[in-house]
Amino acid sequence: MDCMQSLYCVLNGNTATREEGSIISALKNSRSRLHQGILHFKPPSEKARSQLDDQKSVRGIKLEFVKKASVLLNLDELQSLQVFQLYLAEEYKDTPTSLNNTLQNIKTQQVLLIQLLKFYFAERLACIQCLFYLLSHLKNEDHPLHEAVKLEIESMNNIGDVRKSLTNQIKSILQPGYFNVTVEDENLMSGHSIKSIFASELLKELTELLKTQLVYNHHFPHTQESYLIQSSLVFSQIISHDSVLISGLGLMLTLDGLDIDYIFEHFDKDKTRLEKYYLLEDKALYDKLNSLYCTLPATKSNAPLLIAWAVLRYSLATTSKDQAESRHLGQQGLKGGGVGSILAFLTSPALYTCSVTLQLSRIIVYKVLATTLTIFHEDTLGDTNVLARVISEVLQEEMLALEFWDACAEKGVAVILSSAASAFPHAYKPLTSICYSLASSTSSCDRLVQYISSLSLFTTEMPRSTFYNMVVETDVEWMYTNPSPVPLTADREFVVKPNTQCNLLGTTSTTAVVQWLHDYSLFSYLDNELLTLIRWSGSTSDKTFCWRLERVTDMLSVVYKLAKHFQEIIEVITVTIERVSTVVTKLRSDMLEHVRFTSVALKLYSVIPYKTSWSILNNISFIPKFDTSFGGVYANILNYYERPNTQFPVTVALLKLLKRCFGIKQFLLDNEHINMSISVLLFVLQDVFCGLQKWRFDDPLVKLKMSKSILVVIKSVLTYYSKIKEDTNDNNQYTMSLIEEQLLPALYSGSAHVTLLNMVSWCNVMDNPNVEYYLQKKVCSVVSHTLTILSLIIKLSPSLSGLEHALVACGADNMNITSLIASYTYQSYSSKVSLHATRLLTDIATTDTVSLYSALGSTTVPLSLVFVNRLTSRSQNVYIKSSILDFISAAVEAQPSVTELFMNIEKDNVIGESSCLQPVLDYIKRAKNLPLVLVCSVYRLLYKVWHFRHTAAITALKKTKDFWEVLCVPCFDEIQLDKPVSSYHLLIRAYTFHIIANDIYHVPCEETLAMVKSLQERDCFLYWTKVLKRICSSIDELSSDQPLRQELMFNSPFSEAYLSLVRAWRSFIIVTLVVNDNDDDKLKDSITFHIAGALYNQTARLDKRVTLKASAEFASLLAILLKRHKNTSDQPVLVKVCVQVLETATKSQHDLNQIVIIPVLASLLNVFQSLPTDTKAEVLKNSGSIPELIVLLCNQIVLSNPNQLLSLSCAALTQIISTLGVKDHWFSNIKHVLPGIVRLTEEAVMNGSNEVSEALLSLILCVASYKEGASVLQWSNIQRLLCFAQFYPDRLEHTTQHNLWFLVLQIVETMLQTLEMKFAEDAILFTSIRHNRLMSVIGSLRYDFTHAAEAEYFSRLLYNLAFYLDMWHLKAAHCLSDVGTIVGTLFPVISHYFTTTNPKDNPDLLSKMLAILGNFVSMLRVMTPPLLSLLKEKIVMDTMPAPLLAINFSSPILGAEGPPTYGILTNCMRGCMTLLQKIDPLRVNTPTKPDSLLKGNDNNNAKNKAIYCIENLLYVLMSQSQLVLHLGSLDQAELHHFKRELATELKTLLEGVHRHYRRGLHSTSPRIDRTISTSSSMGNMFEHHSLAFFKLGYYFVNTLVQ
Repeated sequence: MDCMQSLYCVLNGNTATREEGSIISALKNSRSRLHQGILHFKPPSEKARSQLDDQKSVRGIKLEFVKKASVLLNLDELQSLQVFQLYLAEEYKDTPTSLNNTLQNIKTQQVLLIQLLKFYFAERLACIQCLFYLLSHLKNEDHPLHEAVKLEIESMNNIGDVRKSLTNQIKSILQPGYFNVTVEDENLMSGHSIKSIFASELLKELTELLKTQLVYNHHFPHTQESYLIQSSLVFSQIISHDSVLISGLGLMLTLDGLDIDYIFEHFDKDKTRLEKYYLLEDKALYDKLNSLYCTLPATKSNAPLLIAWAVLRYSLATTSKDQAESRHLGQQGLKGGGVGSILAFLTSPALYTCSVTLQLSRIIVYKVLATTLTIFHEDTLGDTNVLARVISEVLQEEMLALEFWDACAEKGVAVILSSAASAFPHAYKPLTSICYSLASSTSSCDRLVQYISSLSLFTTEMPRSTFYNMVVETDVEWMYTNPSPVPLTADREFVVKPNTQCNLLGTTSTTAVVQWLHDYSLFSYLDNELLTLIRWSGSTSDKTFCWRLERVTDMLSVVYKLAKHFQEIIEVITVTIERVSTVVTKLRSDMLEHVRFTSVALKLYSVIPYKTSWSILNNISFIPKFDTSFGGVYANILNYYERPNTQFPVTVALLKLLKRCFGIKQFLLDNEHINMSISVLLFVLQDVFCGLQKWRFDDPLVKLKMSKSILVVIKSVLTYYSKIKEDTNDNNQYTMSLIEEQLLPALYSGSAHVTLLNMVSWCNVMDNPNVEYYLQKKVCSVVSHTLTILSLIIKLSPSLSGLEHALVACGADNMNITSLIASYTYQSYSSKVSLHATRLLTDIATTDTVSLYSALGSTTVPLSLVFVNRLTSRSQNVYIKSSILDFISAAVEAQPSVTELFMNIEKDNVIGESSCLQPVLDYIKRAKNLPLVLVCSVYRLLYKVWHFRHTAAITALKKTKDFWEVLCVPCFDEIQLDKPVSSYHLLIRAYTFHIIANDIYHVPCEETLAMVKSLQERDCFLYWTKVLKRICSSIDELSSDQPLRQELMFNSPFSEAYLSLVRAWRSFIIVTLVVNDNDDDKLKDSITFHIAGALYNQTARLDKRVTLKASAEFASLLAILLKRHKNTSDQPVLVKVCVQVLETATKSQHDLNQIVIIPVLASLLNVFQSLPTDTKAEVLKNSGSIPELIVLLCNQIVLSNPNQLLSLSCAALTQIISTLGVKDHWFSNIKHVLPGIVRLTEEAVMNGSNEVSEALLSLILCVASYKEGASVLQWSNIQRLLCFAQFYPDRLEHTTQHNLWFLVLQIVETMLQTLEMKFAEDAILFTSIRHNRLMSVIGSLRYDFTHAAEAEYFSRLLYNLAFYLDMWHLKAAHCLSDVGTIVGTLFPVISHYFTTTNPKDNPDLLSKMLAILGNFVSMLRVMTPPLLSLLKEKIVMDTMPAPLLAINFSSPILGAEGPPTYGILTNCMRGCMTLLQKIDPLRVNTPTKPDSLLKGNDNNNAKNKAIYCIENLLYVLMSQSQLVLHLGSLDQAELHHFKRELATELKTLLEGVHRHYRRGLHSTSPRIDRTISTSSSMGNMFEHHSLAFFKLGYYFVNTLVQ
């Protein structure tokens, strides 16, 4: 047996399989059951009982249970078994083990019987509903299954007459004793009667059968015999049924069968054709039918039938006797109540739950009334008000309203409108009720406005004596002849003018009803009546006032309907709106007429511009005041009329106004009116919403309507808030603060959230058979909205809110709200409730404070089984499947215990039978044939599994055959961008790329890498990059004035999906091209440029919120690509694109510093750094954007943007300046901001922003290397900045500021080198200020080398200052005098370091020590007289400086302080020679440009530095010794001793050089004497070009010895 509920679900199109072939196949298999309907189910029989006993699959306790079910259901035993098996497959929510336990316990077995009973009736009902669905769409050619439906109905008619089958089914339900309920059955369910369940279900079946019969009759006309059979059944058992709906459906069946429309069509045109009327085909059958009608009692339910039959007989009558009998039947119908029963049926709430039945019923009634009113005068049809109300109900159908306007005004239904208009305003109800219905149809509003704007008859009641005194009687009618106009209304517009004709309709002893011939408009008359009420001087509780107010209320209702569907009318009724507000202020709060007028006024305010309506409500103090306890007029109406009388018309109207206003985006942004609206909403929440469960209601539908309206308003506000809470737009801030401070606390922990939680349990009425079916649907709708709002509150609420505690708190029945919500997820009575319950569970699962496993308790396992079964079912609602997958995804993220149940991974990482992964794998294999929403949820679940590293599930999935090939199919499918693209397409690709990237990043496998290779080979990398580049130019969001949809308020799903794809693609590219070291440079190059293009397109649309985030992703990806892939082919284009993006981003009103500007600047820096040195300047010039970029960077620096942006701007500007070199390319754009840069640097230093300070100082250092830049810096008082005490710590152990301090030292040095004498005084001043620091650093080198770097910077500065010795001596003589002490202290330390160190231990420190020594030795060389001048004796004795070296040749004491001596320098030379032998035993070329060495062009070449130091030390020794000889300050003995010691030391050193050189000779070198004792050998050795300087030393020694 197939499940008919599943088939019905398939037909509705809510399943995952919507293929036409599968549906046709299912219909074909179920054709017989659809034809038989409920008659398919047979009563028990002995044969079936014996066959059941023979079933081997059913034994023991299951067999006994099936037999009990067969007795209870009055169903064939085998069919009972089939129903039971079907129930277990579709609805049972537990394990097979628990089923056995359930059957063994009597109480649980009884509960299971009740559930099986409901499932059985649901199957029966689904049979009828399927047939009803097919018949409803039989003539719908737009339906995708139109041909299949048509073929199926034809096939069923071929099996047998469907009408006969339906009639037999109705008879079977109506026959007594259809179900026999025993006493044992009565005790199955405590608190409820089994009989009531049977009665309720049978009532549903009867209703559906009658609806189906009605639709079938509409498509397939009756035969005379079939109509007689149907009429007999209806007259005997249906027409007098207690249910208004069933009785009315029987009435419609009978009226429809009369085919009155045929009579109406031919009555006036060709009466001869009436003889061919189908009921006259057989005279005997006609007589039987006539007998049936004539014997009907004159009751209310039979009255319309008697009238319709009377019309039929009158139209077919051939004699006066027949006409008299027909009139008699009509009189009987009028005695029975006329068309009153039709009115009760058409206004039945249950009828409105089925649009097809409602439409057919209105059409049938319209045809009957049109024919009746064509033949008989309306005055002969009973109460005109009732007739007008029936017509007004019928005319709500738009098709009939249009037909009404096209019909002749002198016959048919249109006669009623003319009659009603002629009696207006004395009898106002008929006209206002008809106009109200005509105004409900948008297409008829225009014609209605024209009609009521040109009324020509004015009927009024006036004193009888007044009438006779003012008119004279003519031959035909009465006429007013007095020349003075007589007013009929409050103002002078409605007056009786001379020669006005009138008609006396009736008189009493005191009054006369007069019909005046007067042209007027209903709108103007309404305005005059409002003016009358405003000027009313008597009591407003007077009967006359109330009567007039009631008439105005009805007219105002018509105006409201017109304004709702015909907005052009609002301009016409501006005066009406003003006067209505004035009348409201005069009314009382405790009278029906007054309250009804107020409710209609509120409805009118709900359709006019909201600014006008809220201003009116505020001016008349109708609504609660903001921030006060005053409740306004509305509070009085609520307390003094609505609650005591259990009627709430004003509240319903006010909620409609709120619902409409909160659905407009512009209203939520209007600070002027949002105050009032939030105040009203809070009042409604506290005083109305929280009282719904306590108050009594005349009509339960009103309670549900009020609940739903409040929930819709709350949902609108919360949805709006959730969309804008992260938006920095100032327009939203005020509204956000109101919502956060006032509304949300009430929902989080106030009484409102308690009411919300109580509303969740309203679905319990579904189990109450005494609640009508239409009410159950309304309840489900309210509960659905409640669940949605709870979901929103959970998403927005802070952790540990009162709501979350309430969700898991157990009640008296030991059941918490979460368990109740979970029970809704597998209920079948409402797919919406099930869907929203699942979504709410998903949101609960994402909270950190709720453990679902503990909250659900023992229901967790059944829930998982039900969910997995629903996933495997082919007939389940596709959105429910999607929500289940989303719930599992949320559980993977935050609920590990629940996740394990759903994954069900067995040993050896095998997927279990009840695992959710089984249907997931099936879905991705059939993805192309499934709805996108379901496929998207599948991929989202897989993404969550990989993202949160559920290792067991990942391993099990990867073991599946062809898993990666199937999973990655969307990556190979192209998207047609020239057609509308669903957001799900993008999301599916996004999740796929996320999964691949995640797998490669963590544990790459061969299959994944092969898939990436395949994607690369098929150009998918480039294709998807181009797709993103193209899509980013077409993202739009909803406009601000567009009304909001409840599902998508302020949300563009395509934009969000696009953003997800951008993020996924970013991760994928980074992992596959950057982390995984892809060597395809061409591919990287192409992707880089397309990403840059996408970024450019994206930033052109920065007015959209989503595009801001996408721009951030593109900018970040571009920065990473350019950092790792630097050899791009067209750097000028990249530079230009980046500059254009920066220009657009800086002009945006949004703060894009972090998300766009910083990554793009980083990209620019990466481009700059990747450029070859020799072509860097040319590339920058070719980009054509450098001037704009320099200006942009300068602006960013001056604006003092965030630290990271400021640092990057400085770094980029530094790169540009250092690259361009020539000042003409950059100086003109930067010179005006240099003073600001200096001031900004001062502020950064004072504030302790080291990163910013370092970037700014680096920029200043770069600018200082150019003469013009250094000059501007000097004018900008950079000296003050350089002398800041914050740059260096007071104590040596503080090293946090060293980088800044080093930059300062470099700036001073560079400024001195650039400006020379212009900056010399400032540099000397700086040195004197930092003199103590200098001495401390040098002194520290005696103990450790922590400050070697700082000592190097100091040594370079001192070296450059040595060129300005005279000024130094003049400005800071005390500092200059300490230089000798520095040398005397430092050189022994360095020499000792060279002698004892291993050069391989710390090459960096060795390089620093060599640089320090080289700088100080160079300084001594600058300070000593030129050697050549001394040798040539060209220096005047008076200008000779004092010797720098003290005459002392003893070895220095390590750590001792004192002036430099010859012994210190010679000792230092020996240390250098020792180091030279350690680092390089081979000969090297002597550098010839010491300045280039000191600048670090060859810093890593320690041997060159060592030889440089040796050469300069030798130079200083020779120069100083020659100076001593010229001064002649020594006596002969001292002079001889001096020459001998010096010559000995120098010979030893030169021999060391000789030995080092000799070891480096090649075998091909000319022979050189190995001894130094002979002058020839020494001279030959120094003849080599690389040792020319040492040859000078050799000759100097020889000269000195001589």
